[in-house]
Amino acid sequence: MAFSFPLGLYIMFNTDLGKNSTYLIKIIFTIIWFIYFVLFIQAVRGPLYKIYKVPRAFLQNNLGVIFTNTASTLAGIFPALLLVVILITQIQEGVGIPTGSLSEVNPILDYLSDSIAPIIEEFVFRIFLIGSAASFILMIKSSSFDFKIFWWPAKYFSDLKSEMKIIYLVIVISGILFGFAHLAFGGGWSIGKVTTSSLVGIVLGLFYFFYGVPACILLHWSFNYFVGSFYYFDEIVNGGSLTNIIDLTLIFIGIVSIVFLFIYIIQKIQKIHPLQSTHI
Repeated sequence: MAFSFPLGLYIMFNTDLGKNSTYLIKIIFTIIWFIYFVLFIQAVRGPLYKIYKVPRAFLQNNLGVIFTNTASTLAGIFPALLLVVILITQIQEGVGIPTGSLSEVNPILDYLSDSIAPIIEEFVFRIFLIGSAASFILMIKSSSFDFKIFWWPAKYFSDLKSEMKIIYLVIVISGILFGFAHLAFGGGWSIGKVTTSSLVGIVLGLFYFFYGVPACILLHWSFNYFVGSFYYFDEIVNGGSLTNIIDLTLIFIGIVSIVFLFIYIIQKIQKIHPLQSTHI
């Protein structure tokens, strides 16, 4: 993920297509790139543990420490979610439910469009919808309003456990709306995209509520800018010769991520070290 930042700058400022693009495109990309960089630094710093504290605790078999830092949570969840999306897409298309695809205009313009989308879409579907619902609940329960609730809603809900059902409902509705928005405004997506986008939208909503703005934007960024950086670099520089390697790498990391999550869930259920499960 960190490597995608210099890779993005290389695509925009050092490839032939990037160099020949307009100054406006370069300025917009630079602004968007800077926003993501700031959010990524924020993700590395919290919200609970700083990233440098995670590996040591993880090696001591505290798998849950992964979820105390936004960046490590992204690294743990995104590959698994991406693989699930790929599998659902393959199953749907196998039974005749098309996913569709966005029409390609120009690699640089497509890359810029993919980079912009997470910020706009997260503001509409997560920050505005879920944030507004959270702030409304807070005003009803405590007769107070804090604009910071839009940045990290869960921070204000430690004493509002009973209201979480409403929040979960709003997250699901937000995710479904996000899915159908791809069908209505996606410019090439088909009905199969609604399923995967709704699923991702719900996860994005959970990320937003429990981890804040950096988390939901960066998870969306992972699907668009992060993955796109490698694909567009390959397309522009190598003519697409490395696409299969990129696909296999993402699938392998996704499998590792799913195995990790499976082990973590088993440990949470048993509440003991897996090696101790053989003792009676």
